[in-house]
Amino acid sequence: MHKNLSRTNESFRFKKWDLIIIGFFILLSFMPALYITLTSTPSTGNEQIIVEKDGIEIFRHPLQSHDESSISFSFTHNGQDYQGTLILKDGQVRLDRLPEEIVPLAIHENMGFIERPHEVIVALPIRLLIRIHSEEPSDVDLST
Repeated sequence: MHKNLSRTNESFRFKKWDLIIIGFFILLSFMPALYITLTSTPSTGNEQIIVEKDGIEIFRHPLQSHDESSISFSFTHNGQDYQGTLILKDGQVRLDRLPEEIVPLAIHENMGFIERPHEVIVALPIRLLIRIHSEEPSDVDLST
């Protein structure tokens, strides 16, 4: 009986292979981000900003590398018309704050700028998606 009590008070010690296996899985968790970064196509200068609402394209605009401006687009949500604003700066795009009555949390605004075809901005709960489309074929599937 005394032997069992002393065993429960011992501290657990990692063995060499425990640390190797844990380290392997930590490194493995970074692989998807590394894969997307390494396999993404570089900018070709033919990028388009695409705005989709409920999976349907509602607005398209070319993305220029030296453009610094704001572009407005209109969309309908629950039968009411709204205006959205895209801010363009140095080949990047950001979605300005949407009205609080349709998007209570401004997570889409806090996401910042996007500039690559695999990056997206999502405004929930209205299911508004802003993405950059490159003319070059990409292995990244943005529809899932």
